[in-house]
Amino acid sequence: MSAKVNRPVSLTKDEHQHQSVGDWRAVTPCRFFLTGSCTKGTSCPFLHDVKSSNSSDTDSQEARVKSRYTVGSGDSKPICKYYKIGVCKYGAKCIYVHADDGQLPQNAAAEPPEDEDKKDDFTRTIGGAFVQFDAGARVSKIRLPGDFSAARISGLRQNTSKESVRDMLAEKGLHISVDDICTFHMEGSYGATVRSDDASFSKRLCSLVQPGCTWGGSKIIVTSIAAPMPSGHNARRVDCKKVHVSWHKAVKIVWLNFGNGDIARRVSDMFSKGAYRVLDQRVTAAAATRAESVIPSRPARGNHVAWTVVLTDVPAAAQERDILRAITHERNKPHHVEMGAPTYSTDEEEAWAMIRSLLTNIGPLEYCDPPLETNANSRRVKATARFLDEADARRASLELGKMELPFHRKARLTVQMVYSAKFKVAINVFDAVQSRIVAQQTTWKDNISFRAYKPTGPLQRFRVLKIEGELAENVVNAKADLESILAGVVATDNDATLWHSSLKTNGKLFQAIKTLEKELSVTILRDKVKSELRLFGAQRRCEDAQRRLAQLIRMESGSNSSRVIELEPQKFFWACHGGFRTIAGQLGQEKVLFDIISTPKKIIVSGSLEDYDLAVAIMEGRKQVPERVEQAKAHDTAQECSVCWTEADTPVKIKCGHIYCLECFEDSCTKANTTAGEFMILCHGNQGNCRSVMAVEDLQTYLSSAALETVLELSFSSHVKRNPNTFRYCPSPDCDFVYRVSSAARTQNCSNCLRPTCSACHEPHIGMSCAEHQDLKSGGFAALMKLKKKLGIKDCPKCATPLEKVSGCNHMTCAACKAHICWVCLMTFANGPAVYEHMGKLHGGHIDLPGV
Repeated sequence: MSAKVNRPVSLTKDEHQHQSVGDWRAVTPCRFFLTGSCTKGTSCPFLHDVKSSNSSDTDSQEARVKSRYTVGSGDSKPICKYYKIGVCKYGAKCIYVHADDGQLPQNAAAEPPEDEDKKDDFTRTIGGAFVQFDAGARVSKIRLPGDFSAARISGLRQNTSKESVRDMLAEKGLHISVDDICTFHMEGSYGATVRSDDASFSKRLCSLVQPGCTWGGSKIIVTSIAAPMPSGHNARRVDCKKVHVSWHKAVKIVWLNFGNGDIARRVSDMFSKGAYRVLDQRVTAAAATRAESVIPSRPARGNHVAWTVVLTDVPAAAQERDILRAITHERNKPHHVEMGAPTYSTDEEEAWAMIRSLLTNIGPLEYCDPPLETNANSRRVKATARFLDEADARRASLELGKMELPFHRKARLTVQMVYSAKFKVAINVFDAVQSRIVAQQTTWKDNISFRAYKPTGPLQRFRVLKIEGELAENVVNAKADLESILAGVVATDNDATLWHSSLKTNGKLFQAIKTLEKELSVTILRDKVKSELRLFGAQRRCEDAQRRLAQLIRMESGSNSSRVIELEPQKFFWACHGGFRTIAGQLGQEKVLFDIISTPKKIIVSGSLEDYDLAVAIMEGRKQVPERVEQAKAHDTAQECSVCWTEADTPVKIKCGHIYCLECFEDSCTKANTTAGEFMILCHGNQGNCRSVMAVEDLQTYLSSAALETVLELSFSSHVKRNPNTFRYCPSPDCDFVYRVSSAARTQNCSNCLRPTCSACHEPHIGMSCAEHQDLKSGGFAALMKLKKKLGIKDCPKCATPLEKVSGCNHMTCAACKAHICWVCLMTFANGPAVYEHMGKLHGGHIDLPGV
């Protein structure tokens, strides 16, 4: 009798009779094999014959999953069925053909790259508040977490749009933006969540929509929920709106039958080492096993399928010819190949549509990229999505992670939050510190990725750097490392900051520093506001640069210094109308700087005392400059900086048409006046008379990310300080969170440091009124306590009612709460006898004896 095999082969008549009588399972289809989950292979007693059981279903399953794997095998790509009906959202990223004839349509437009910067809405999270900025970096709106409320509307009709929900609420007098409405579909129920920055919104909506209320023919229910917070961008914190989604690819099991054990073991080893691959993918091969004989007395010798190798994780699209093609050596070919059914039949496009639906039910998406092409060894399909709200990304990770796949109940979906941080840095800074970043990367965990994107913007001055990972702690540590590198090193000499006043201008010292930069391959940035130099580059080169800088500044200090000429309004008018150019023509442009940002306006002369005296003499009319000199020094002002009045270095042109040096533009923004009126960055062009509000596009385009965030935080701080009756900073010394001022006393705990503060008097006084606290603070309370002690007045230990003992025993009864009190120690009792018993034991009686 032959050995049991995984499907019938040429058996003798006696063997057929034996199977039909003694082993009925050999002709019964294996239901686990039909679902692709049988792991017994040739040892399974049931029939593994695909054609004899639902062969048409299996063939159709294989045909459906094949398209994914035939794309890379040289065959033509299949037509996108979603494009044909006009609903494919992938555009040029779709891996399928978007035309009936196999050609891309002419109007197919490429989608932006995955990591392209999204348009900044100029909303930030600063001081625990959600701050909206307008043109000129002006604060237009501040909202605190306590300002929000939200409600869930359940029972809506299928496909109800956000606009329909908005219109329904408007009919009830509640005006909400569609951006604050999120529709959902979960477990057969359709609904929407609505958020408002009106704290009373949810209560008002619940009162307007009573139980049993109908809308659009449907019975709706409204319930108050915790309000999801809006997404406030902050370039100095970790972003976590993105999720990685993955699930197992469709695979099948394959049984290879051999007549020779050595060949079976050799083939198993070749598959295990990856020498044999199926559709260019590595598969798992079990050790070769020998089939047992059905009748122990008859050994399995001569059976040409006695040895079996089970392959798992085989691509679902693989056919028998693909298995045979993978075994490249003819002598290793199996005698028989048994193909299992795929683990699931849904193709990748349909599967991704189902997964995307699960994500959109959680919350609105900023983008949702289709599955990426993974490497040949990957056994999972991987995709990426980004939510508009971080809370939704967190919900997706908690609620969808490890849930059953809708198309394969035996597998689980994986949803992992992704933490990322971006930096916008100048190209010269990145070039200088790139080697340090590469060296630092070796200390980061393996799951941290780092990318430096190509320069963007009209000037090609900035590069965007991004670090990303699935573990928050690792990303935060890597972010701190990168921030430290990008901050540079402040140049010092014996702990003293290296700086010279002549660096306010582009004079000889500044030109010498630029030469030093090229010589040492470092980047040196001057900060005119802080009066310091920052060095970027390799540590040893920065140390050399500091020594050389100290020498240059000592030499400059011995010969020249900067002196300031403050300009009264008349002198400023004179300087604007040719006076400054006259001075620059006499001294040289590298020695003078026209500062029209500061108050008062000033001319800075970087040179000798004689240079300064000459400039003053020209301004006061004591030194006459020949007209021909002025004409010789006249020049075209088309590329003249609106701040320093010299030829613009790296010129930038803003919306109103005026020109700035790139460095002067950043300085003018970060030095904006925060003391006079509302904070707003204005143009300094046309001799300071333009005063156009700086467009937000100009701020985003020409400022580095660090400078932009500094300007916005400066604007927010200025706004809070100018509006003390609306907002105040937390009183804790190291806390920068704000709270809203109220007329009614209300104690609130800071969400950052948890310090309790009264929103009316701005002092911590839990358990007492503002007046009581003020009295205590001013010393009135101490004076009162001293007077009460002098008069013999004590407070009831139960209700604090003041009591005075005029005469009699030490048993007192409170007139307010009726408590029985021992006047000596102020213990309270339930009745009078208990007081007397107590006084007799502890105080020697119930009356005071003189001298005792």
